Amino acid sequence: MDQWLAWAGTALSVFITAAGFYMGWRRFQSDSLRSRDVAAWADKSIAVLLIVELCAKADSPIAADEKRRRLNDAYFSLSALTEQGRLFFVNIGMRDGTRAAGTYAGRRPKLLDPLVIAHKAAARLLAQPEAATAPLHAVLVSQRKSFVAHVQSEIGRRQSVAKDSRKGGETSDLDALIAAAT
Repeated sequence: MDQWLAWAGTALSVFITAAGFYMGWRRFQSDSLRSRDVAAWADKSIAVLLIVELCAKADSPIAADEKRRRLNDAYFSLSALTEQGRLFFVNIGMRDGTRAAGTYAGRRPKLLDPLVIAHKAAARLLAQPEAATAPLHAVLVSQRKSFVAHVQSEIGRRQSVAKDSRKGGETSDLDALIAAAT
């Protein structure tokens, strides 16, 4: 009888350990998949944020008709990307007296704010092309940087894997690089 209890205890211990490893592995797989999905969504979002940002430059070299076409596409894309972002990031808290249901109840996560602001900027630039100003451009640059920082935190990429990637950049002066190459 004592031997049977010892075997049962050992078997139970092995089963619990295996179940723990399995659940940990499943959690890791789920987190990894979510990170990949968020990264793919963020890649699309950053590309569209940059389009609006570049079109908002007062001295943008982009032709007016091309700018309008790209802003029009960005306007629709930003709306869709904001809604897709709600799949990953739920609203925070509940407002008293809110009539919004489910996904829309509460306050939008801060991570989605840059997409909403860029959407509003695209609408403004479509309605008033002369609204492309340095202050609007500065706001959009700031919002893009905020978005990238939030996403970087979300997907856990605060540190580079490769040693060379951690080194600081040397220069972004195109003229200096051309002069050094000749």
